[in-house]
Amino acid sequence: MKIPSLEEKEFIKENIEANTTKLLLQPEKENIDIKLCVRQIEGYKKAEEKFPSLLENQDIIFPKKINLEQTSSEQTAKYKASLFPEESTLRDLTSGFGIDDIFFAKKLKQVFYHEIDLELADIAIYNFEILGLSNIEVIKGNSITDISQYEETDIIYLDPSRRNEDHKKVFLLKDCQPSIIGLIPQLFEKAKTIALKLSPMLEVKSMLRELTNIKEIHIISVRNDCKELFVVLEKDFTEEIKYHCIDFDSNDKQIDFSFTNNPSSPNIANKNDIKRDAFLYEPNASVMKASGYHVITDHYPAKKIASRSHLFVSEQKIENFPGRTFIITTMFPYNHKNIKTLSERYPKANITIRNFPQMVADIRKRTGIKDGGDDYLFFTTNAEGEKIIIACEKL
Repeated sequence: MKIPSLEEKEFIKENIEANTTKLLLQPEKENIDIKLCVRQIEGYKKAEEKFPSLLENQDIIFPKKINLEQTSSEQTAKYKASLFPEESTLRDLTSGFGIDDIFFAKKLKQVFYHEIDLELADIAIYNFEILGLSNIEVIKGNSITDISQYEETDIIYLDPSRRNEDHKKVFLLKDCQPSIIGLIPQLFEKAKTIALKLSPMLEVKSMLRELTNIKEIHIISVRNDCKELFVVLEKDFTEEIKYHCIDFDSNDKQIDFSFTNNPSSPNIANKNDIKRDAFLYEPNASVMKASGYHVITDHYPAKKIASRSHLFVSEQKIENFPGRTFIITTMFPYNHKNIKTLSERYPKANITIRNFPQMVADIRKRTGIKDGGDDYLFFTTNAEGEKIIIACEKL
């Protein structure tokens, strides 16, 4: 591991907004390792986007760009750390750059960092020291082959690599490294709790078929973009799984929706409920990922537009709904006459489909409506099986 010199730090500072590709094409400069500087510039930009508090210390060292692509954001790392008691000890078997471990260490009693990549481990040692994190112990080597030698901890944490041997991106449990399914019994010998950070692309139903002893499933989104599937397993746990749908909005406010997957029959709206000045709700990405739309009417005074149309309406505005809220301006049938004149009424609009036979691109092509503006058009199907268009304004 190489630490940038004072000259290199000054070069990084001067070129922090520069095009790194162009920097790499520059002639060599005396006493300046361009590749090292570019790595730090790219790391700085990634940190600015995902974990800005680290930049309060200008001496942080960043690894290669590929080692940062799977790192947690500051928001998601803090959230995960908040889930466990402060007196807990945690062993991270796939630590990498160590972002999760940094935030675990700020909350928990002791963290054990494991990494097979020696340069990454050396970078982590350096960063933990300058951050003053004395409760992280770094262990170099293959964490999986040495499991039997470890002392017990309260929690074992894994974030399996989502690149295969050919460096192609993967997300299925069987394709990630290490392959965790066969490891679970071994891990439970060393910890009562196993926590897994998994790809947001992984289907929840697929995961449920492959993992047992699941206690909690946390679907974590940032600004309605699903970022992580975080799963907590507990030894011998056989009770009902608790789902936690989390979204951090543009103001960093955390919106929570939790449920157990035992829905009653949803309260279905009739066509008269979908009317001007009624409120329309679209669940956020985390709720949709967890299939939480099945239980929305158990938790909120809303009606579902149809059993397979995952939109909801209410007479009175629901505060803190886990998703977007709109007010309906009008509703009309989807037919040839209305489609023909739709672009005259809405030359520009945001279009969403829910339980509708056409794609957004096809609707835009047929109607000539351009993207954007303040109007929102929902193309969906009501409980009577009729195709409808709901025009709204976002609140």
